[in-house]
Amino acid sequence: MNPTFTGVGKTTRMKRIFGGDGKALMVAINHGLGCGPINGIEDMDGLLKALVEEKPDSLTLHKGIALRHMERFAGEIPLILKCTNATRFLSPEETGIAQVEEAVTLGADAIALGLTLCSKYEGQEIERAASFIRTAEKFGMPTVTHSYPSGGLIPDSERHSVENVKYAVRVSLELGVDIIKTFWTGSGKSFEEIVRTGEPAKVVISGGPLCRTTRECFEMTKQGMDAGAAGITYGRNIWQSSYPAAVLKGLRAIVHDGASVDRAMELAEDAAGCHLE
Repeated sequence: MNPTFTGVGKTTRMKRIFGGDGKALMVAINHGLGCGPINGIEDMDGLLKALVEEKPDSLTLHKGIALRHMERFAGEIPLILKCTNATRFLSPEETGIAQVEEAVTLGADAIALGLTLCSKYEGQEIERAASFIRTAEKFGMPTVTHSYPSGGLIPDSERHSVENVKYAVRVSLELGVDIIKTFWTGSGKSFEEIVRTGEPAKVVISGGPLCRTTRECFEMTKQGMDAGAAGITYGRNIWQSSYPAAVLKGLRAIVHDGASVDRAMELAEDAAGCHLE
């Protein structure tokens, strides 16, 4: 196969995120637009400094935060620019807030977009995602979809079902997405089906709402990685912890080293200097 400029560009950017082992620990901090300055993200400068010291494989940010904070970390960590997001009063469908060209200008290694399915606006969501993907391909820019069956046409109780999550993942695959972030389905066995549905795209686990304990977060991560996930993209389960850098250290051990949950807890507790639930 003859190489192309855009093909080499996409391969280079994907390898910056997924490294030599093909796995990625991705931290999402794109919640300020939809939630405001909630607990954990009030001090972005301090949070980013603490997280970057633990070397996650990427940060997902909006353009204003990237513009004001990422220059100091240039070359240290890949940026994923979130180009859409839910707002405080318009959700779960998302609003466009940035373009691929802005991601290129900021030095991003991928763009991320919301894809809300099982909604009466599903057609518009798919059309918008397809448009972003088409433009991203011209720049050799990988795409990440936050692909969720979270629309109003199904009840809340069915949004994490295997059937509906598989549908959301397959839609992203059909659109040509490179990295598919989607809901955890509750067990490693069920998530194996989700990973198979998304292949050969990389399927990563969304952290979702805050887990009750650090151990619960680590158990979800371990089961998901053992099921074949290419990594995780967590937000609140990292930065709403009292010890975000410690949690990140434990997660890195699971994602990249295949550590057990007990070993990850040991590492996190050593870093935190206290017992973690």
